Amino acid sequence: MSNKIKKGMKVYTLGTGGGPIVSSSRAGISTAICVDDATYIIDCGMGSIRNYRSHSSWSDLRSIFITHHHSDHIYDLGSYLFTGWQVPGESFSRPIEVYGPGKPPRVPALNEQHYAEVACRTKDHAMIGTAEMVEGLIKNVFASDIAIRIADEGRSDPREWIKAHDIVIPDEAKADPVTARHPKMEPFEIYRDEHVIVSTILVDHRLCYPAFGYRIDSRYGSVVVSGDTAYSENCIRLAKDADILLHEVIDLDAILETFPEGDTREGIAVHLKESHTSYEDVGKVAEKAGVKKLVLHHIVPNVPDIADTDKMIRVASLDFSGEVHAAEDNDCFEVIRESASKVVEEDLVF
Repeated sequence: MSNKIKKGMKVYTLGTGGGPIVSSSRAGISTAICVDDATYIIDCGMGSIRNYRSHSSWSDLRSIFITHHHSDHIYDLGSYLFTGWQVPGESFSRPIEVYGPGKPPRVPALNEQHYAEVACRTKDHAMIGTAEMVEGLIKNVFASDIAIRIADEGRSDPREWIKAHDIVIPDEAKADPVTARHPKMEPFEIYRDEHVIVSTILVDHRLCYPAFGYRIDSRYGSVVVSGDTAYSENCIRLAKDADILLHEVIDLDAILETFPEGDTREGIAVHLKESHTSYEDVGKVAEKAGVKKLVLHHIVPNVPDIADTDKMIRVASLDFSGEVHAAEDNDCFEVIRESASKVVEEDLVF
C-alpha cells in the first residue's frame, strides 16, 4: 500500500454477483467505499475479501454494514473480521464496527395466515440479529482458532477489536415482519465519524426482514447502495439527489432459463420476481431519485456469459437521463462534486 496521503471518495465494487452460487466470473456482492484514509464495507459476499486487499488495507477499515442476512451477503463476514485481527503489519488500527439487521420479533410472512403456517415449519430455525451472529462467529465458528492464537501468539480477545450492533428501527415506522416489512418511512442515521454519516432505510426484499439500503455521505458527495430490493419508494427516498446509486438488477427470464423445470424452479421464480428489481425498472428508480450516476451491481444471473449487461444498460438508459454503468468486480467509481475541492488523482492511491 502507498504511503501517499489519501484524499477523496471512491467506490470499489469488490463483488458484483448476486445469489448464493459459486461463480467463476463474479465474486459475491460487496462494496468498499473509501473516504480519505477510511474504508467502509457494505456486504461481504463470497470471494470479495481477496479483492478488498487489492484496494485497501486492514488499518483503513472502519465499519462493515450488512444489508440483510441472506447467505450471499455474509459468506465472507468472518474472513473480514478475523483476517485483520492482530496480524503483524496487517492489522486493524481501531475496533471495527459491524452494523446489520436485528432479530425480528417473529418470523417474516406474507400475512397473518401465512405466518401461522411458516411459524410451525420454521420453529427449529430461529432467526438472530447481527450482534448475536458475530458473537456466534467468535464463540463457535472460529472458537478454536481464536483460543489457539491467543495462547500461541499472544493475541488479545477479538472482542476488543470487533463491535457488532443490531440496527434499531425507529418506533414511528411501525415496521412489522408480517404486516409492514417496508413501511413508508424516512432514512435514519445509524453511524457517523469524522469522515462520513451513514443512514439507512427498510427496503422490499419480500420475506427477508429486516432488509436495508445504505447511504454514505461525506464532504465529497454521497453514495447509496440499494441492498436487495424490488422497486422501492423507500430506496428512492434514501437515494434522493445522491451522486452514485449502486442498485441491484435482475434479468428474470435469463436466470430462469438456467434452472431445470420443477416445483423448486417455480418457487424461486416467485421469490426472484417479487424480491428484486428488473433491468426494465431500475432506470425509473434512479430517475425518480434524481441521482447523477447509476451503477448496476448484484447482477443476476451471476453465471458467465448469461447476463446481457449491455442490454441492461441500454434499457435502463431509456428511463434514466444520467450515466449508467454495469459494474464488474474491481471497478472503481470516483465521487467528484463540482462544488468540492479539486482532487488530484495521484493522491488517491489505495
